[in-house]
Amino acid sequence: MSFTGIKFPADFEYSSDGASIPLEFYLEILPRSKVVYLKLGYFSSKAIQVLSYGFAQFICYGGTIKIISNHFLYEDDLELIESDRDYAVRERDNEYLLKNLEWINESLNGSSQHFMDCLKLLIKLDRLEIIPVMLRPGRMAHFKQGLFIDDKNNEVFMDGSCNFTANGLLDNAETISVFRSWGEEFERMKVATKKINMEEIINRDNLAYEYLDKGGIVDAVSSIGRDKTIDELLDDELDLIHSEDIKNAKDVLRKYEALLTKKISEIRENPKFPYLQGPREYQENAYSKWLENGRQGIFAMATGTGKTITALNCLYNEYLIQGFYQAIILVPSKILLNQWSEEVSAFNFKNIFLVSSDHQWAYKVNQLNTGLAFDKTQSFIVIATYATFSDEKFQSKIENLPSETMLIADEAHNIGSNKMKALLPELRFSRRVALSATPKRRFDDEGNELIQKFFNSTEPYTYSFSMERAIREGILCKYEYHPHFVYLTEEEMEKYSVISKKLVQLFDHNSKTFRNAEAAKMLLLERRRIIHKASNKIGKFKEIVSDLMGVKSDLKYSFVYVPEGDDEGGSNLLDEYMQTLHDLYPGVKAHHYTHLTENRAEVMKNFEDGYVDTLFSMKCLDEGVDIPRAEIAIFCSSTGNPRQFIQRRGRVLRTHKDKDHAIIHDLVVIPTPSNDSGAFTIERNLIKEELVRVIYFASLAINYYESMEKFRSIADSYDLNIYALEQELKDNNDE
Repeated sequence: MSFTGIKFPADFEYSSDGASIPLEFYLEILPRSKVVYLKLGYFSSKAIQVLSYGFAQFICYGGTIKIISNHFLYEDDLELIESDRDYAVRERDNEYLLKNLEWINESLNGSSQHFMDCLKLLIKLDRLEIIPVMLRPGRMAHFKQGLFIDDKNNEVFMDGSCNFTANGLLDNAETISVFRSWGEEFERMKVATKKINMEEIINRDNLAYEYLDKGGIVDAVSSIGRDKTIDELLDDELDLIHSEDIKNAKDVLRKYEALLTKKISEIRENPKFPYLQGPREYQENAYSKWLENGRQGIFAMATGTGKTITALNCLYNEYLIQGFYQAIILVPSKILLNQWSEEVSAFNFKNIFLVSSDHQWAYKVNQLNTGLAFDKTQSFIVIATYATFSDEKFQSKIENLPSETMLIADEAHNIGSNKMKALLPELRFSRRVALSATPKRRFDDEGNELIQKFFNSTEPYTYSFSMERAIREGILCKYEYHPHFVYLTEEEMEKYSVISKKLVQLFDHNSKTFRNAEAAKMLLLERRRIIHKASNKIGKFKEIVSDLMGVKSDLKYSFVYVPEGDDEGGSNLLDEYMQTLHDLYPGVKAHHYTHLTENRAEVMKNFEDGYVDTLFSMKCLDEGVDIPRAEIAIFCSSTGNPRQFIQRRGRVLRTHKDKDHAIIHDLVVIPTPSNDSGAFTIERNLIKEELVRVIYFASLAINYYESMEKFRSIADSYDLNIYALEQELKDNNDE
C-alpha cells in the first residue's frame, strides 16, 4: 500500500474545522506506513491515543516506530512541573510519575489502553524506539511533527500546531500541513531536511538536545500494556472505532470502520508470514539465491535453522507475485506430514491435501484435478510421504497438475531412493526446492549426482547455513559433548574378529577395495550390528544416568537414542533400556517415542510440559521432529552414518527460553586392537569412522579440548592423529 494512493486535500492541510479533519490523515497514513518518526512535545498515552485508530494495522503490516519526546507520560504532568523549576526537580517529579503505575492505570481509557497494548507488542517485537530528550539548557521541546515512510520509500512529513489528543485533533481549530517526497521541489526539500534532523536526534548526534534515560517509559509501557496478539489488537481497534462517538468525526469513523472490517477479513483470509517480525535475513537471502538459480536449488541448512519456514517463505513470495500458490511437499514420515501441515496452516495457506497410507486422499485429489480443469490458478498444497508419492496410483492422479507447481522435498536425500530415482525424469514441476542438513547420500554417488542434477545445484549448494553459524548467531544453543568408551566383551570381540578375518580375505591391498563388494557389505553390516548392540552399553548407560541424577537430581527434558532390534535373548532393546532406568530410579517418568507409539503428539506435549521426564527413541527422531525443550541427549545407538548423528545432534540444540545450553553423552564402542596386520587395517578404518563422529560432535562443543583429548590415546594406538583427522575433515568440507 503506497502513500501515492492517498487523496490529500487540495491545499495539503487538514483542519479540525475544515472539510478534511486531522484524524483522516492518520487513518489513511498509518496502515500504509513501514516506518514512522514522531517528534512530540511530550510522551503521553493520552497525548497520542488518537493514533490507536490505525495502530494495530500498522503493526500487522510490519511497521516500526521511533518517538522523540520529552520524558513525560501524561499531558497533565506538565501542570505539575512549573517552567521555572530547575531540571533536576523536574526529572525527579517525572520519575515519580513514571513509577506511580496505579495512578496511571486509573487514568487510562479504552483508546489509550489500546495504544499502550500496541506499544507493548512493538517492544516485544523490537520495533519501538523511544528517545526522551530535553532541549538545552533544561528546556522542554514543543514539536508536533511526524515523518512517515511506506514500503516503496515514499515519504510524507507532517507539521502541525495541534496536540496529538482527541481535543487537539477533533475539537480545536487546529491544522496540520503535509509535504510529500514525490511532490513539488519545496515539498521534497522540506521532507529531506526534516528527515535529516530527526535522524540526527534518533542517532543522538544533535547537540542541541540532552538525551534522557528511556528505561522509565519502557518499563511503564511494559507494565501497563497487556499481552495481546495482533489478532486481538485488530479486534480491539475495530471495537474502539465502532464504539467511539466523537464530535465532528462520526462520518469519518463509520467509513473507516467499514474499511477496517474489510481489511481485517483480508488479513485473516490471505496467506501471510506467520511471525510479525517477518522472515530472518538469511531466509530472505535463500529466496534470492533460489531466484538467481532459476527457481531451483538445494538448501543445505543445519537442523534447527528453520528449513521449513525458509521453503514456505519461497512459496509465500511466489504467491505475492502471482496471486495464487501451488505446491507439492514431500516428507519421509507420517510424523513430518502432520508437522508440515501445521507449518503450512501457520502461513494461512488453504486447500491442503494430506497424502499417506493413513489418509483417504484419492477422492480429494480427484476433486482438485476437477477444480484445476476449470481454473488453472486454483491454490492448493499437497503434502505427501515419499512412499505414497512414488506409488503408481498417486502418480496417475497428478499428471495434470500445473508444471509451475513448486516441488518441496524435505530430507531430500530420500529423493535418491530407487523408486524416486525412477520417477525423476517424469516429474515436470519446474520450481524445485530440496531441503536437508545433509544432502549427500552415503555410498551412493549415482544418487547424489541425480539429486544435484534434478535440483540444478552442486556443492556448496544454492544456499547453505552451517551449524557453526547457527550456534554463533544464537539460532541453536551451545552444548557440551561427553564421549564415553565402551569395550566389546570377550565373546563379542571373538565374533568381531572372525568377521574381520573374513573381510581381510576379501580385501585387495593393491586397489584398496573388496573383491566381492556385496559379500563385504553383508559382513560389514554384521560387524556393525555387534558394535551397535554391544552389551557393555547398558553398564555405561547406568553410569551416565547415575552421574546426571547426582548433579541435578532429575532427568527432566532428556532423551535417549537406543539401538534398534533385539538382544541375543530376543528382548527388545528399547524395553531393556527403559527397564534399566526404571530399576535404577522408579520415580523417573519415561515414555517411548517410536513409530508404534500412539498419541505421539500428546506424548511430546507431556515431555515439553515436564510430565514425562525422559523419551526413549530409535530412528523416529532422526528426521525433522522438533523437540526444543530437550536439554540432555544420551546416544546409546552407535551410528557411522553422518546424516544420522548430525541430525541427532540437531534434535537437542533447538533453543528454548528456559534452556541455557544442551548436554550430549555419546557411547563410542572400541574393539580391542588385533595382532593380525590385515584385521588391524580394517579395524583402523572402523575406528577412524567412529572418530569422525566424535570430531563432528566435539568440533563445536563448549568443552572442545576436553572431549577431543579423551580420544587421543585411542587414536594413537591405531596410528591415527585425531587433530590431523579433524583438519582433513575441514579440508574436505571446504572443497
